[in-house]
Amino acid sequence: MRLRRRRFLLLGAGSAVVIATGYGVARWYRGDPASVILAILERRLGYLQVDRTSFPRFAADYLDSRKEYRQELALLALFSLPYRYVTPYPLLKQGHSLRRLESNVVSRYLLSTDFFEHGADESRSIRYVEFHDPYSIACRNPFVPRPGADVTSQAPAATRA
Repeated sequence: MRLRRRRFLLLGAGSAVVIATGYGVARWYRGDPASVILAILERRLGYLQVDRTSFPRFAADYLDSRKEYRQELALLALFSLPYRYVTPYPLLKQGHSLRRLESNVVSRYLLSTDFFEHGADESRSIRYVEFHDPYSIACRNPFVPRPGADVTSQAPAATRA
C-alpha cells in the first residue's frame, strides 16, 4: 500500500485533531484557574511597567477571595494559552460574564498596586502592594497617596487666577 498525498494529508489532519483533543482534555481535567488570571493580566497590562513576578501572587490572592468561581476558572484554563494573545472582549455584549471577569481582574489588580497612589502615572514602575478587598481592608484607600509616596509626577491642580 502506497502512501499517497491525500492519505498523508488525512493522516496529518487526523493526528492534529487527536493531539488537540488530548491537549484540551488534559487542560480541562487539570486546569489551573490561575492561568486564566495570568493571561488576562499579561495581555491587558502589557503597556505598563509592571513587576510581572507579582502576577502569580495576585492570582493566588484573587482565587482565595473568589473561591466560588474556582471551578469555572478551571474550565476556562483550556483557553488560557490563546487568551494571552487574542480576546473576544470587544465582541462581547456589555454585561457578558467573561467581559466582567476581565474587567474585574484588571481593576482589582490596579487597585492592589501603587498605581493610583502615584497619580496613575503610566511612565513609572508599578509595584504590587497587597490584595485590594474593600471588605477586609477597610482602611486602605488606593486613591490617597501614602506617606512617603512620590507624587511629584502628578499634574498640579488647576487654580483660579
